[in-house]
Amino acid sequence: MARKGKGQKVQAASGQTYGKRVAQEESQEAVPLHQEPTMRPGGMGSLVRPTERPNEALTAGAPIGPGPGPGALPQKRPAAEQEMSVRLAAYLPVLETKAAQPDASANFRMFVRRVRHLASDAAGVF
Repeated sequence: MARKGKGQKVQAASGQTYGKRVAQEESQEAVPLHQEPTMRPGGMGSLVRPTERPNEALTAGAPIGPGPGPGALPQKRPAAEQEMSVRLAAYLPVLETKAAQPDASANFRMFVRRVRHLASDAAGVF
């Protein structure tokens, strides 16, 4: 079995028990290998090149200094994330009940808090 395209070829260790070699080869085909980034250091140009935004203050977007503050930054979430927030909001009563149980894990409680936050954002409550 060979991988399609560029990259490392499928390899399996020898001397394995029956079926292990095939399983190892199939798992290598199922999981994509790490790909090196296409951008190289210095690919954006020289570090000391002239600014691309000469009329914008250096502190634009920061809460201090000249220029627009953090309110000028885009804060709209993608439509898919908003849709997911609305869907999860429907399950919020059940999730909160489960999170209130003594056997609920800290991770689950944190998940429910995140869902509650997303649901409040989707409803326009801040």
